[in-house]
Formats: sequence, structure tokens, C-alpha cells
Amino acid sequence: MFIMSRTSQRKTPSLNTIKNFVLLLAFGCSVLTVNSLQATPSPRPTTTDSIFGNWIIDTPEQITLLQLNRDHSYLYMEFNLTKPQNSVAEWGQIDIQPIGVRFIPSYSNNQQQGLVAYQINHLKLQIMLTPQRQQLAFTIDTNADSVADEQYQYHIYPSQSVYGVWHELSRFMLSSLVLLDNGYYAVVQINLHQDPQANPHYTHLQWGRFERQQNQLFIEPIFDNPPQQSVSQFDTMTSVFYHLTRQQLALSFAVEDDNVNAHQRRFRR
Repeated sequence: MFIMSRTSQRKTPSLNTIKNFVLLLAFGCSVLTVNSLQATPSPRPTTTDSIFGNWIIDTPEQITLLQLNRDHSYLYMEFNLTKPQNSVAEWGQIDIQPIGVRFIPSYSNNQQQGLVAYQINHLKLQIMLTPQRQQLAFTIDTNADSVADEQYQYHIYPSQSVYGVWHELSRFMLSSLVLLDNGYYAVVQINLHQDPQANPHYTHLQWGRFERQQNQLFIEPIFDNPPQQSVSQFDTMTSVFYHLTRQQLALSFAVEDDNVNAHQRRFRR
């Protein structure tokens, strides 16, 4: 009599069982892969608060300042140190979308330069802002072909002491004062009630050098545009007295009777 061994009596798995196990294993791997991709999504620029603030590019040829505010307004300035006539002051609104941003200029002193020039010359312009720790990558796609044509690396500019960007808002105008720790200053004045039918929307820009001594700023203008709309006392005074509080900067201008408090302007961050 033929007797089968104990090991030969074990049932061999069917082909269908093996196929089902392989399919189950493949499905599990795909789920893990999808979950891992969802856990580490690619960064979405311009969707966080980290883009707001003052950003700067400082080179020997040009200083570029970009202020992005939480009310979605922006101030863009170019100090062209080699060709001052190409300097720019621009103010407007920024439209923030997950796929990029759109700058909507309201006022500019020089529409041949700056962000407004990109809007005019590139109808398919796409701009992406990507915060990277203490930096902001400014990427420009001029043809909407998903290829970066230009990229600029801005560095955050912290406000400290008198240095930074200050604003003075009245009923009829917005004035901005920029004091940089490299010794450059700028004053921008925007007439908010200009009639675009009667006059172009000029934004006045003046910039130059300054020295800070005790409670005085000694001013040396380099560029003034347009000169017929010069900014208040900054073009006639060689020195300005200042008083600094936590969030306010008061400027006092001397007049004929040498009363430095005869005219004051108050700026806030």
C-alpha cells in the first residue's frame, strides 16, 4: 500500500489566490505612494502671509524696494544709481492667486520702467512670488509658457530705528518716506484726487543721500521727478529734525523764523 508523506498532503495555493495577493500588494503600495505625495505637497507660492513686508535688492547699480501690504496694496521703487532718470516709484494693488500674482498699478512716475512696463509690454505676463525664509523669489514668465524668463532674489528689509518705510496719509494725498541704512532716502507723493482726464497720474519721486546725526537728518537730493511737483520741504531744506517713537516718526522743518516746530509731518510704519 502506497502511503503519502505528511508534507505532500499540504494544499498548494491556487493560481487565483496568488493573483489576488499580488493585486492586493500593488494596491497597497499605490495607496502608500499617494498618501506620501499628499503629505508633502509642492509649495504653493503667494498663498501665505509670509510674502507681506519690505523686500530689497541692493546692488552698486540699483536699489529695488518692494513693499507688500496686508491690505493688498504695494509700493515699488527703483533707485537707479547709474541712470537716475530711469528711477521708478509705483503704487497700486496686488491680486494674489494660488497660481501667481498680478500687480495693478494705480500711479507711476515713469511708465517706461518698473512693473507697469511689464504689464504694457507683455500681455501674457505671469509673476510668481515664492517666500524662502528671509528671501522672496520674484519669478517672471513673460509668455505664460511655464518657463521662467527672469528671476530676482529679494531679501527682507527689517524696520529698525528710523530705517524702513513710513507713510503719511491725508485726505488728498499719500506720502511715503523711505530711509535706508546704506545712506539713501526717498520720498514719494501721490495725489489721490488727480483727475486722469485733466492730468496724467504722476507720482512724484525724490531720492538722494542723507546723514543721520543725533536728532537730525541732513538731506542731499540726487533725483527729483517731476521737479515742478517737488515734495514739500525736502527739496529746500538741507536738514530735518526728527522725533522717533515706536510706530511714528515726526519730522520738523525749520522756517524763516527758525522755529523748527512751525511745520511738522507725522509718518507711521
